[in-house]
Amino acid sequence: MIDIVEILIHWYAGRSQHELAASLGVDRKTQRKYTAPARAAGIEPGGPPMAEADWRTLVTGWFPELCEAGLRQVS
Repeated sequence: MIDIVEILIHWYAGRSQHELAASLGVDRKTQRKYTAPARAAGIEPGGPPMAEADWRTLVTGWFPELCEAGLRQVS
């Protein structure tokens, strides 16, 4: 979940898709996938400041399958 939160924080700060791809190593399609719920909720870059905890809460609601606390595989 931290990677998604980081993508959203940088996107919300107004960084371009090219800048995000270069600095975070995230494909543009992946960026669109994770920023789409924010845009659908009416959140656009450059709005009022939001804390990382706020983004974490939103990501948990938008992508619950990525925020499981349990193990994903047995070692």
